[in-house]
Amino acid sequence: MMRYLKLLLFAVTAITLLSSCSGVKPQPDWTAEEYYKYAKAKFDDENYLEAVNDFTVVVLRFAGSSVADSAQFYLAYCHYNMDEYIIAAAEFGKIVTDMPQSPLVPMSQYMLAESYYQMSPRAELDQEYTLKALKQFQIFLEDYPTHEKKEEVEKKILELRNKLAEKQLRNADIYRLMRRYKAALIYYDIVLSKYYDSDYADDAQYGKALTYYEKEDWLNAKEQLLIFKEKFPDSEYLSAVEEMLREVMNIPDVEMRASN
Repeated sequence: MMRYLKLLLFAVTAITLLSSCSGVKPQPDWTAEEYYKYAKAKFDDENYLEAVNDFTVVVLRFAGSSVADSAQFYLAYCHYNMDEYIIAAAEFGKIVTDMPQSPLVPMSQYMLAESYYQMSPRAELDQEYTLKALKQFQIFLEDYPTHEKKEEVEKKILELRNKLAEKQLRNADIYRLMRRYKAALIYYDIVLSKYYDSDYADDAQYGKALTYYEKEDWLNAKEQLLIFKEKFPDSEYLSAVEEMLREVMNIPDVEMRASN
């Protein structure tokens, strides 16, 4: 019996301690600042699902308060931390468009872009979110050229442009292998004109030269091979290009002009 009472006393004590640790509940007369502090504590404890509800109360009930923009920011960040990137992008966007005077606008613009960045897939898949991320990062750089995130954003922009270039290069290579040379040349030119600063520019120039070579258009092949040598002297394709160029240079002028 004594052992049972001790266990009962222990259980009651544990329940009491748990209740006290759970903290106070929201009160009807709370100010915006009190409610925000309550929601932020949940965010800091990584209790994002409940924090979303409480930040939403602050945003809706205390729309004109001094903490409304902070509540909106952390509401968006809750969704971001729960990998709900589409919702996060929309919520960060509300600060940028609806609260333009807030000091949180620069970071909200960055996080808007970052939310789309997280949804950017592999190069062979649809690149809708890659394009959206790229656009929002570019807006960030234009609006905040001296921001501390500048270097990081520039690296991500290059990464995204590389992904888009790779997507177009894949299309070009597929069309070339299918002997649909006109389509292949269109996609190689997209890489060379739109993504000239990407890691795939030499791949595209090589592919373009190879396309003309394979279709035995010797005059254009020669021209593109010479352009390659001039623009990409350190490329891994250089030896293959020089070999093709030697072969093309040995073709008689009459035959070369006839192939064009």
